[in-house]
Amino acid sequence: MFDRIARRYDRVNTVLSLGTDSGWRRRAARETGLRPGGSAVDVACGSGKLTAELAKIAGPAGRVVGVDFSPQMLEVARRAHPGLEFLEGDALNLQFDDASFDASTIAFGLRNLADPVRGMREMLRVVRPGGRAVVLEFVRPPRGPFGGAYRLYLRKALPALGGLLSGEPSAYRYLSDTVDAYRTPEELTGMAARAGWSDVLYRGLAMGTVGVLSGTQ
Repeated sequence: MFDRIARRYDRVNTVLSLGTDSGWRRRAARETGLRPGGSAVDVACGSGKLTAELAKIAGPAGRVVGVDFSPQMLEVARRAHPGLEFLEGDALNLQFDDASFDASTIAFGLRNLADPVRGMREMLRVVRPGGRAVVLEFVRPPRGPFGGAYRLYLRKALPALGGLLSGEPSAYRYLSDTVDAYRTPEELTGMAARAGWSDVLYRGLAMGTVGVLSGTQ
């Protein structure tokens, strides 16, 4: 499915988020605490947008690697960011040694993992002591009128518009169907604790519809 939507993935996301998704990724990159010359791995990197934000911080002396299981997504990422390193890999079995990076991230990919807690453990495993792991993810729509309108958007408008723009309506029906699998901030924080993360912090964005979760090794 992700191979099929890879070429139009970025354009569709920008339209569906009204252009705000880039700001969310910049915030997630800052939450890593990465410094110039540092290293990071971006898990489920897709087209490499967050990978590129991390690379801006790390600079030419740093090392930033994007990992994804979709060959077509990686092809798009390599074309868009030719100077960065992208590898095919499994988020549940990352191909790196323990303590290989200063930070790890995943953006809008946690809910697609077969075992998200295991994925979070892997993100922590490859981070050095004191380093940070960061999750950027949609959260369950809040209660009230805004939350109801947002849920309606996810259920009706997102699959229709996403399908029209991408030419793959079934893919965006899948993405909208996962709304009931979105975690609450409390559930995400609990998952991080089960994965062994320390000093867990959660910050809500976009009127509570998106969250940035971070923790240390």
